[in-house]
Amino acid sequence: MKYVDEVMDYFDNKDSPDVKDFLYRILSKWKIFVICGGLGICLAYLVSKYSTPVYMMRSSLLVHVDPDETSAKQMFEGYQLRDKANIQNHVEILKSFTINRKAMEGLEWNQSWYKKTLFVDKGLYRNEPFEVIQHDGTNLTGIPVFIRQIDSHTYKIKVDGETEFNGEEVKINFEKEGFFNQAFKNKYFNFTLKTKQAKVNQEANFYFVFNDLDKLTLKYMESMVITVAEKKAELIHLRIDDSEPARGVDFLNELNWEYLQFRLIEKNKKSENTVRFIDSRLEGIVDSLQLAGQSFTNFRSRNRIVDLGQEASVVVAKMEELESQLSQAEISLEYYKNLLKNLDDANQMKQVVAPSVAGITDPTLDALVTKLTDLYGKREVLSYSVQAKNPSLVILNKEIDVIRQSLDENLKSMVANSQIEVASLSERMTKVRDQLARMPKNEQKFNNMKRNFDLNNELYTFLLKKRAEAAIAKASNVSDAQIIDPARLATIIKIKPKLAINLLIGMLLGLGFPFLIIILQEFFNDNIQSREELVKKTKLPILGTIAHNRYANNLPVFHQPRSAISESFRSLRTNLNYVLPDQQTRIIGVHSTIPAEGKSFATVNLASIVAMNNKKVLLIGADMRKPKIEKMFDLENKVGLSTYLIRYNKWQEVVQNTHIKNLYCVTSGPVPPNPAELLENGRLEMFLNAIRGKFDYVFIDNAPISMVTDGFITGKLADANLFVLRQGYSHKEQINFVNQIAERGTLHNVSLVLNDVNTNGTYSNYANGDGYYYEEPTPGIVRRLWEKVSNN
Repeated sequence: MKYVDEVMDYFDNKDSPDVKDFLYRILSKWKIFVICGGLGICLAYLVSKYSTPVYMMRSSLLVHVDPDETSAKQMFEGYQLRDKANIQNHVEILKSFTINRKAMEGLEWNQSWYKKTLFVDKGLYRNEPFEVIQHDGTNLTGIPVFIRQIDSHTYKIKVDGETEFNGEEVKINFEKEGFFNQAFKNKYFNFTLKTKQAKVNQEANFYFVFNDLDKLTLKYMESMVITVAEKKAELIHLRIDDSEPARGVDFLNELNWEYLQFRLIEKNKKSENTVRFIDSRLEGIVDSLQLAGQSFTNFRSRNRIVDLGQEASVVVAKMEELESQLSQAEISLEYYKNLLKNLDDANQMKQVVAPSVAGITDPTLDALVTKLTDLYGKREVLSYSVQAKNPSLVILNKEIDVIRQSLDENLKSMVANSQIEVASLSERMTKVRDQLARMPKNEQKFNNMKRNFDLNNELYTFLLKKRAEAAIAKASNVSDAQIIDPARLATIIKIKPKLAINLLIGMLLGLGFPFLIIILQEFFNDNIQSREELVKKTKLPILGTIAHNRYANNLPVFHQPRSAISESFRSLRTNLNYVLPDQQTRIIGVHSTIPAEGKSFATVNLASIVAMNNKKVLLIGADMRKPKIEKMFDLENKVGLSTYLIRYNKWQEVVQNTHIKNLYCVTSGPVPPNPAELLENGRLEMFLNAIRGKFDYVFIDNAPISMVTDGFITGKLADANLFVLRQGYSHKEQINFVNQIAERGTLHNVSLVLNDVNTNGTYSNYANGDGYYYEEPTPGIVRRLWEKVSNN
């Protein structure tokens, strides 16, 4: 928290930026923006041209969420085979790993072929140069296997990469020759390669990868988007993005097909279970019926019995009726027990047939069994896509518990009633059998055989009818979804790279990069950037700004008198008079706080421009540590200020003429070992007193005052002290340093000058040769080299 407060205090103390000045500095670097913007556009074009394109494939499914029963199903009671899941269930099933994995298996994408190019690897789906036949054994997935055809019989295989093998990351690197139509086998691979190319292509660089179908399935699931057309619509849109359009189209169509098959299989389960149940019953009844029929026929032929008496017929009919009722009661009892046993087993409940198949005509039981079966089916579908604590699944489980409890109570009551009914029928049959026992023996046998045959025949006919009904119901089943718009190559859309957008982004990034650099420079830059910053940070007079020197020489006021920099020195000359006292000789000390601020350059040119105004000017080089001004005028430095201060020369002997009229110069002289002590020995003050009245202006070029004390010594003898600061170089803290010098009275009559100022086009409207001044063009490289050679 303390760190945050310090940062906020820092920003609060920062001066607010001058927006206008900042914009000027931005516009002054327009060439950099143009270059970077152009580079950004070129880079974006190259990226768009050589990046792998991605295409969007789409298909649509129409899902009947709650369809009406078909006329074929309405013919049979007890059948309710449609799954009334909501449309979100269909969407989640399409997103499930199981369906997508089946689609991947159906496509048999065991390998993927590519052609390596300079920038990107091009997929070769449907255009594979070779056919790969995998054999039993190891074939590592996810590692490129490069194939280069040598001739029509031989190829070279090269593998270099890392992959997982036996649970560890291993480095695989080998290069061998193989033969087409012969197995290639080693520790990591076992396959046969067959060529599809008519011509041998030794230059092409092909490679393939054995796919991990699980990982490939997850990859396609991540790139697939499934949406519902509208809130109440039954149309589902599927979209997938892929770099190989044909691959994406095939996957979408295979996924749709697998989904339709899944829905149809789910709908056919009840019909298939019914047919399977009836077939298992028919197997035993057919044998019993054949045996009973054969025995009955043989008995009648052998005993020549055509008909029985009226009494025997009544008894036999009664016996047949009781046996039929007992058989139905036993079937019902067995059905109730099995149903009660399997209530808690969802898988077994899915195999349970409708009560009507077992001859039970209880609407309540039929509705409860159908409802429970449907709920189990819905829970299975929902479990593909949601967690166990999902509210929808919790509500569904509670509904299942309620139905299951109701069924449990009903079934226990039905089992008890059925047991009573079976016992009652068995007792009644015992009495009828006793009645038959009193009949003649042949009649008894005949009645028993006839009764057995009729019973099996009726049961057989009943089961055949039910089987036919179930078969018709299964045949009439159709999927509750249909493909409205399959994926096609004709409808694909290229989604990236988009050239126009990439070019725009490239241009913006290109322009933004230098802008960001400038912003960072501005933020971290503590240098003086403009006159306005000086005004904000000091109350000292600012006499002027000196324009940037565009020329190779150090005396532009003499060589380019009509230039912008010459005009800036003229302005400084005029303003200087306002701070100087009205006396015969005016002494100006020119200072800088640190080296390389242009103090000597400003002193020489200011003295020159004053001398060119018909004023007699003396220029003194008081920087005896690093003398410069003698080089600007090509003067000898054997005698100068240092030789005068050590009493070696008189003042008249150290004053030299320059090539500029009215301008005289006292060079610094040979470098002494003790410059500060010489300046304090009183000889300098004697020198200045001696020349008073002989010169109109005296300019003293001093050493940087933050480095040595020389400038403080000479500055006390000056009528005005001029500090030179350089734009983009001098630090803002130096302003505070100069302010302290003035406030403490260390130097008096202190003023400021800002040097090396970029004009930002301020004078460009007048620099045409017909205005107030003429700005010569910047000399070219050849001219500058020639001038340098000529000067040497």
